[in-house]
Amino acid sequence: MMHKWESVPKLISQFENQEIGDPFVYSDFTYKLDEFDNVPPVIPRFQFYLQLNLKPLIIYLKELKDGQSVP
Repeated sequence: MMHKWESVPKLISQFENQEIGDPFVYSDFTYKLDEFDNVPPVIPRFQFYLQLNLKPLIIYLKELKDGQSVP
């Protein structure tokens, strides 16, 4: 899915305002392979690195939140 350069501000606005749902429930990053066609390999590499680090952190934080007895 290639995007025209004119649509980049609109695309970024959509990304900034996307719904993530409950921040204590991890959801895998969904994508199509062709979205990385014109992207230097370092960008998806760091995106997946961050994703792999966030997943256990979110699970741990959810356990802490659920274990609190005071709201």
